[in-house]
Amino acid sequence: MRIENTRYEQPVLATRGLAKRYGRGCPSCYALTGADAVSNVCPRCRTVIACQGVSIDLYPKEVLGIVGESGSGKSTLIRLLHFDIEPSEGEFYLRIEDKATKKNIGTDFNGRNLVPLSPYQKRQIRNFAMGIVYQHPHLGLRMNISAGGNVAERLLMANWRNVADMRERAGELLQKTEVPVSRLDEAPRNFSGGMQQRVQIAKAMSNRPMLLLFDEVTTGLDVSVQARVLDLIRRLQKELNVSAIVVSHDLGVIRMLTSRTIVMKNGEVVESGITDQVLEDPQHSYTQLLVSSAL
Repeated sequence: MRIENTRYEQPVLATRGLAKRYGRGCPSCYALTGADAVSNVCPRCRTVIACQGVSIDLYPKEVLGIVGESGSGKSTLIRLLHFDIEPSEGEFYLRIEDKATKKNIGTDFNGRNLVPLSPYQKRQIRNFAMGIVYQHPHLGLRMNISAGGNVAERLLMANWRNVADMRERAGELLQKTEVPVSRLDEAPRNFSGGMQQRVQIAKAMSNRPMLLLFDEVTTGLDVSVQARVLDLIRRLQKELNVSAIVVSHDLGVIRMLTSRTIVMKNGEVVESGITDQVLEDPQHSYTQLLVSSAL
């Protein structure tokens, strides 16, 4: 695959025409939905077009923001990138340079469209190359298993086998994410919402991923807790030099964490650019509405 861009680096992640629909679909679906339509529900066949024609690039060490109101398709896009759901059409590429990751995955997928891969191959890529933090901690954590056990579960999927090494790694990550190591053997159900999110972050980082995905990680948290979680994410991203995608409806979160931003409406990308530029001088009427609503 050859991706045209004006930057020196090649993207570590690229999508071309990625789409997800829920329903049988009809020839008019894409024409009657999208950014210029009233909604993303086809008025003829009632198919929901969650994403359509999404093409994005993510570069090394970059943090990309995805913003939009509820139902804009931003969380669906994250789930497509994490292989949680299958796209209806489109292409998805990852450039994996880490030798250890390549060895563990067992196949060089660079330049290959990942969409047609088998579920096993997708799990291997996800286990060794990705980490995700969900909006709702119960989606990313087993609430009845200890915090250390949650991290160890992720390490097991990445072929760690030594119990002492896994326990040491879990303690190191919990300390790094500001979770008291004394609570290593305590279940996350006993933790506050902010601490549950920090355990999720520790779990997502445990396999040393090349790509981190954050889906509305501060929603529902108190303002002071939000600030601590955001500071943690920003610090860890800089320490690890990892590429990341941050989904949020909160423009303050996007401004704080990201260098580039795309704006989605009804499953389509309507604007993209440097974050400060998009938020200070929005060009699309929908982006202008989002920014004015946040003031």
